[in-house]
Amino acid sequence: MKARLIRSFILLIPTVMIVSLLSFAVMYFAPGDAARLLLQEQLDTNNVTEKQADDYRQRLGIDKSFGNLYFDWLKGVSKGDLGKSLSFNKPVSEIFWSKYKLTLRISLLSVLFEILLAFPIALKSGMKPRGLADKFVNFWSVLTCSIPSFWIALIIVWILSVKLKWKYTIGYYGIKSLVVPALIMSFLSAGNLARVLRNKCMDVMREPYIEFARSYGLKSFDILKYHVFPHVLPVSISILVLDISNFLGGAVLVETIFNIPGFSTLIQKAVQIKDFTLISGSLFIIGIMICSLNIFADFIYPKLDSRNKNDINHKVNKRNLK
Repeated sequence: MKARLIRSFILLIPTVMIVSLLSFAVMYFAPGDAARLLLQEQLDTNNVTEKQADDYRQRLGIDKSFGNLYFDWLKGVSKGDLGKSLSFNKPVSEIFWSKYKLTLRISLLSVLFEILLAFPIALKSGMKPRGLADKFVNFWSVLTCSIPSFWIALIIVWILSVKLKWKYTIGYYGIKSLVVPALIMSFLSAGNLARVLRNKCMDVMREPYIEFARSYGLKSFDILKYHVFPHVLPVSISILVLDISNFLGGAVLVETIFNIPGFSTLIQKAVQIKDFTLISGSLFIIGIMICSLNIFADFIYPKLDSRNKNDINHKVNKRNLK
């Protein structure tokens, strides 16, 4: 396990650097003059001369080559400084967290709803195969894999705002405005989680020690608590970590549909005016968060997996016998 964690830590920085390099390169070489676009945004006019754009480019310090700009940015990152946004003239980290906290709340709510939706129905269907719950999980997993999130989000917006006249559908009015977007994201992800947990639960229920426990009169709840759940938990942690990573990025699309002023509005404006320092810094932070989640999964999975505990106990017993 230690070797796996060390390898994950070693790969963390190169992975994030590659992401930042690609994002920096895509925005730098994208069509359009960054200085002209930024100056047009600042002056709120399209009439910007070439001389004005050149002067503004020199003032911002973006008149250098791609390599020089990227390595200057990397030097700042090595010191913990992600640079200043070209459009807001504020530190990237400050701007990022001021907007991303809403996206983070949606992601955390989505994970909570996913657990509440997937676990009960998955364990129920796994304990009683071919039942109504089992058929529902099959239908649910196929449905959620087939429907794109933006489509179902648009349908929900239409139903809530047009049919039900709910005034909190579009815009941000506090935590209640995040419930529906989080439910949509969790519903689409919970189908896959429920299917995997159902299959794992069914595999555990076929084991001989389950029949042995039943023969001793152990109740279904106790079997679920002491024998099924410990085997299902490691798999669920792995899937939830992947889903959290998807939520951290996928919430941007849902925010756009529901007009929530989170990270989506920030990244859209940054792309339009080619604010590559803001985009690269933001993706750098998101990359670190996702890689950290993967490292956490690598760390916690062996501790939750009962097979590793059995191997450890077996080795200890062999050592004591010697």
